[in-house]
Amino acid sequence: MLLPFLLCQDRTWKNCKLRIFTVAQTEDNSIQMKKDLQTYLYQLRITADVDVVEMSNSDISAYTYERTLIMEQRTDMLSKIRNAHRNNANSSLAVPTITLSPVPEESSTDAPEPEPRSTDKSQYTFTPSEAKTLINKNKKPDKNNVRRMHTAVRLNEHIVEKSHSAQLVILNLPAPPKSDSGAENYMEFLEVLTEGIERVLMVRGSGREVITIYS
Repeated sequence: MLLPFLLCQDRTWKNCKLRIFTVAQTEDNSIQMKKDLQTYLYQLRITADVDVVEMSNSDISAYTYERTLIMEQRTDMLSKIRNAHRNNANSSLAVPTITLSPVPEESSTDAPEPEPRSTDKSQYTFTPSEAKTLINKNKKPDKNNVRRMHTAVRLNEHIVEKSHSAQLVILNLPAPPKSDSGAENYMEFLEVLTEGIERVLMVRGSGREVITIYS
């Protein structure tokens, strides 16, 4: 909330209109939330429009399930590729044996060209248009991944609907995973969250920042 206000002090952004969106559940009092936030901004002397976006508990769409399946199967595929490359790297550490042989004399006849050496390489190509062919229809996605994907899809729909023409969209950066195993899924969630947004800035603090009306 403070960062966009500071950006507006610069001549590049000074003519931009500041809008603040907050997410509420259906059981929350959206009217009271808006009043409280407007009062808080007034006390901070920040001029901005406030809008409360209600996230209804809608059913998870088939698109969300499909997107989650693509994400999980792509993660599995990348894991297999990394393991294969790691095994190839370990096998290449063995010291090769070099055998010297006498060089044959040149012949007047044209010798056949040597056949090109075959290289043991694997090429993997992954494009979104081919992603559907990788989906295993019998496999069910992880419930936590489906829930996170559903939240990312719904938030993205609201952002694109209300801020598709904004010069800059500032979002709270979701908490990153605690282990490296969830890094690929985390990046996929961020990609879905920011899809269709031309310019976006994601910020995450340490949780110790405090802004008071007395500062």
